Amino acid sequence: WNLHFVPQAIACDLYRNIDKYNFVGNMGEDFMFELERMANQFGGQLPDVLDKVFGYKEHVKSGKINTGSGKRHATNAPEKVKQFYTAQTVRRGLELLSIDYVMLGLQVPEWARQMLRDEVV
Repeated sequence: WNLHFVPQAIACDLYRNIDKYNFVGNMGEDFMFELERMANQFGGQLPDVLDKVFGYKEHVKSGKINTGSGKRHATNAPEKVKQFYTAQTVRRGLELLSIDYVMLGLQVPEWARQMLRDEVV
């Protein structure tokens, strides 16, 4: 069992206690908007700290989504995934994390859908 693939619904006990958390966010395309939601919810110095680290205010103001390919804090994750994962490993990862997708209402990322569609059987 690789700890990178422990579902958050289990690791954080979300499947039983999601209603007890003050904030549950998603690190997908709307990540910058999630940061804004968290900053607005908790206030104080948090908005300035998050903006200094992530520059989320600019993204939110312009309505940009996080594609993982911007200049600031870009991970280019979808391209990196293609280097290290196959359709089989993506499928297995989705199986292991399926409880998160159900409990947190997550969508399977487009890069994963495409990789599974392109799989040569």
